Amino acid sequence: MSKDIRELSDLVGEEISAVCFVRDYVEFHFDGSIVRSLSNPSVFVDGRQHRFPEPSSRDALCRVIGSTVRAVNLEEQRALKVTTADDCEITIPLDAKNLRGAEAMHFVPQLNGPIQVW
Repeated sequence: MSKDIRELSDLVGEEISAVCFVRDYVEFHFDGSIVRSLSNPSVFVDGRQHRFPEPSSRDALCRVIGSTVRAVNLEEQRALKVTTADDCEITIPLDAKNLRGAEAMHFVPQLNGPIQVW
Protein backbone atom coordinates (compact mmCIF):
# COMPACT_ATOMS: atom_id res chain seq x y z
CA MET A 1 0.00 0.00 0.00
CA SER A 2 1.38 3.42 -0.93
CA LYS A 3 1.75 6.26 1.53
CA ASP A 4 -1.09 8.83 1.64
CA ILE A 5 0.49 12.12 0.52
CA ARG A 6 -1.54 15.23 1.35
CA GLU A 7 0.93 17.88 2.56
CA LEU A 8 4.48 18.81 1.57
CA SER A 9 5.73 17.40 4.88
CA ASP A 10 4.39 13.98 3.83
CA LEU A 11 7.22 13.84 1.26
CA VAL A 12 9.72 13.03 4.05
CA GLY A 13 10.88 9.46 3.45
CA GLU A 14 9.80 9.53 -0.20
CA GLU A 15 12.17 9.04 -3.12
CA ILE A 16 12.59 11.63 -5.87
CA SER A 17 11.68 9.47 -8.86
CA ALA A 18 12.17 12.03 -11.65
CA VAL A 19 13.20 15.57 -12.45
CA CYS A 20 11.37 16.90 -15.52
CA PHE A 21 12.24 20.02 -17.50
CA VAL A 22 9.12 21.49 -19.11
CA ARG A 23 9.85 24.53 -21.28
CA ASP A 24 10.70 27.11 -18.59
CA TYR A 25 9.95 25.29 -15.34
CA VAL A 26 11.06 22.18 -13.45
CA GLU A 27 9.04 19.37 -11.87
CA PHE A 28 10.18 17.05 -9.08
CA HIS A 29 8.27 13.74 -9.11
CA PHE A 30 7.71 11.41 -6.16
CA ASP A 31 6.04 8.36 -7.77
CA GLY A 32 2.70 10.19 -8.06
CA SER A 33 3.13 13.45 -6.17
CA ILE A 34 4.68 16.40 -8.00
CA VAL A 35 6.34 19.61 -6.85
CA ARG A 36 6.31 22.03 -9.80
CA SER A 37 8.81 24.89 -9.56
CA LEU A 38 7.60 27.80 -11.69
CA SER A 39 10.30 30.06 -10.24
CA ASN A 40 13.89 29.02 -10.97
CA PRO A 41 14.97 26.36 -8.47
CA SER A 42 18.50 25.83 -7.24
CA VAL A 43 20.24 22.78 -5.88
CA PHE A 44 23.21 22.48 -3.55
CA VAL A 45 25.11 19.34 -4.49
CA ASP A 46 28.75 18.28 -4.05
CA GLY A 47 29.57 21.53 -2.25
CA ARG A 48 28.29 23.78 -5.06
CA GLN A 49 25.12 25.77 -5.66
CA HIS A 50 23.52 25.46 -9.13
CA ARG A 51 20.61 27.66 -10.23
CA PHE A 52 18.33 26.70 -13.11
CA PRO A 53 18.69 27.47 -16.06
CA GLU A 54 22.40 28.28 -15.69
CA PRO A 55 24.97 25.98 -17.34
CA SER A 56 25.37 22.62 -15.52
CA SER A 57 22.19 23.19 -13.47
CA ARG A 58 20.24 20.48 -15.31
CA ASP A 59 22.90 17.86 -14.57
CA ALA A 60 23.04 18.99 -10.93
CA LEU A 61 19.25 18.84 -10.56
CA CYS A 62 19.23 15.33 -12.07
CA ARG A 63 21.69 14.22 -9.36
CA VAL A 64 18.80 14.16 -6.86
CA ILE A 65 16.92 11.46 -8.79
CA GLY A 66 16.81 8.39 -6.57
CA SER A 67 17.49 10.40 -3.40
CA THR A 68 15.23 10.07 -0.38
CA VAL A 69 13.77 13.21 1.20
CA ARG A 70 15.10 13.75 4.74
CA ALA A 71 13.48 17.13 5.47
CA VAL A 72 10.99 19.59 4.01
CA ASN A 73 11.03 23.19 5.22
CA LEU A 74 8.41 25.61 3.89
CA GLU A 75 9.01 29.28 4.68
CA GLU A 76 5.87 31.01 3.37
CA GLN A 77 6.65 33.81 0.90
CA ARG A 78 10.37 32.94 1.10
CA ALA A 79 11.26 29.43 -0.09
CA LEU A 80 10.64 25.71 -0.02
CA LYS A 81 13.75 23.74 0.93
CA VAL A 82 13.91 19.99 0.41
CA THR A 83 16.92 18.21 1.88
CA THR A 84 17.80 14.69 0.79
CA ALA A 85 19.42 11.89 2.76
CA ASP A 86 22.68 12.48 0.85
CA ASP A 87 22.73 16.19 1.89
CA CYS A 88 21.59 17.73 -1.38
CA GLU A 89 19.29 20.71 -0.90
CA ILE A 90 16.70 21.84 -3.45
CA THR A 91 15.45 25.39 -3.00
CA ILE A 92 12.37 26.79 -4.71
CA PRO A 93 12.11 30.56 -4.19
CA LEU A 94 8.64 31.81 -3.27
CA ASP A 95 9.42 35.51 -2.78
CA ALA A 96 8.13 38.27 -5.08
CA LYS A 97 11.64 39.07 -6.35
CA ASN A 98 11.98 35.60 -7.93
CA LEU A 99 8.49 35.31 -9.42
CA ARG A 100 8.31 35.02 -13.20
CA GLY A 101 4.51 35.09 -13.20
CA ALA A 102 1.68 35.07 -10.71
CA GLU A 103 2.68 31.73 -9.13
CA ALA A 104 5.98 30.33 -7.85
CA MET A 105 5.14 26.68 -7.10
CA HIS A 106 2.47 24.01 -7.34
CA PHE A 107 2.14 20.90 -5.20
CA VAL A 108 0.14 18.04 -6.67
CA PRO A 109 -0.18 15.56 -3.79
CA GLN A 110 -1.87 12.78 -5.77
CA LEU A 111 -3.24 11.98 -9.21
CA ASN A 112 -6.52 13.84 -9.80
CA GLY A 113 -6.19 15.49 -6.40
CA PRO A 114 -6.39 19.20 -5.64
CA ILE A 115 -3.39 21.34 -6.51
CA GLN A 116 -1.86 23.58 -3.85
CA VAL A 117 -0.50 26.86 -5.21
CA TRP A 118 2.07 29.35 -3.90
